[in-house]
Amino acid sequence: MTEKNAFKILIVEDHPIVRQGLIRALSAHGFQNFHEAGSCDEGRGQLAKVDPDILITDLHLPDGLSFDLVRWAREIKPEMTIIILTVEDNANFLIAASQSGANALINKTSPVTQLIAAITLSLNSPKSFVAEGLGDALRQEREKPKLTPRELEILQHLTSGEELQTICNKLFISLSTIKTHLSSIYRKLECENRTSAVTRALALGLVQIKN
Repeated sequence: MTEKNAFKILIVEDHPIVRQGLIRALSAHGFQNFHEAGSCDEGRGQLAKVDPDILITDLHLPDGLSFDLVRWAREIKPEMTIIILTVEDNANFLIAASQSGANALINKTSPVTQLIAAITLSLNSPKSFVAEGLGDALRQEREKPKLTPRELEILQHLTSGEELQTICNKLFISLSTIKTHLSSIYRKLECENRTSAVTRALALGLVQIKN
């Protein structure tokens, strides 16, 4: 079995204090080879440069949700262990994390032992999926509309009042593509426009208004 200190770990988290706390906690459990990034864009650069064995990323990053980063990481290295950390507690993010290719979605309030357990399980069973500290989300799963990771990202941007073209530029998609996603969002949320969609999404806890 590979020694823990041989695994390269990339931590993508925009708060340096949180990154350092993760590094200290993981170091105490035998991991040693750490690399850091503070955004999705920096994460992509580090993934290409470092070729990590383990990716630990926050869900909410300054330049968007990390689902695209996770999907890209999974494509370039299928056997990579990928853990998403979140403060969210709703079923749609849990479903989106699984669909993006992550091995685990861990609530940030969970003890570090659960993070270590998720990493260990994922290293031994690359196709596993773990959700820790998200019991309420699992119970609510059948009651809420099932949105894709991309639809959740677009909804999150809409809560900030961003213009469609601005969202297109940030997500690297065309205007026609985002309009297709919006049609799907409206249908699933049973809404007719972006205002009512955002209102319903906030009421359902699918997205949150960020300060």
